[in-house]
Amino acid sequence: MPLATRPDARYETVLTTDKHLPKDKQPVFVFRYLSVIEWQEIAKLNDKFEGTANADEMIDLAFQVIKKTLCSWRSMKTTTGKQIPYEPEKLKSMVTLQEATELMMAAVSQRPSLEDKKKFDSPSRSGSGKRVKTVKGRKRAKKNRRK
Repeated sequence: MPLATRPDARYETVLTTDKHLPKDKQPVFVFRYLSVIEWQEIAKLNDKFEGTANADEMIDLAFQVIKKTLCSWRSMKTTTGKQIPYEPEKLKSMVTLQEATELMMAAVSQRPSLEDKKKFDSPSRSGSGKRVKTVKGRKRAKKNRRK
């Protein structure tokens, strides 16, 4: 099944400014994969972003890109340690300009982290049926080849 149609296909990003934190305390931004049609929309926004010198417009375009792909976050907390529920409208008040740019680049790149890539590449957990017994046959085959 293609990534853009899998409801559970996601990739995650931890901001550079949070990588020094212990893994269980790192805020994680979760993005979804886009179809080609959605990607074209993102590419147009990204082109506008790169072509403008107006700071307000750049910020608005960056957040449009982020909102199209960001679908969740984890371990986001207030300064008092209270969990912040996922509300993408509040993201502008939570990140710096540098972090917003990093999130936009993560949205545009559509690349899984190394950990996510390992999940995609790992073998299926489902069984493949009966195992074939070859140990005895293998020894005989080697003996027959030597003759």
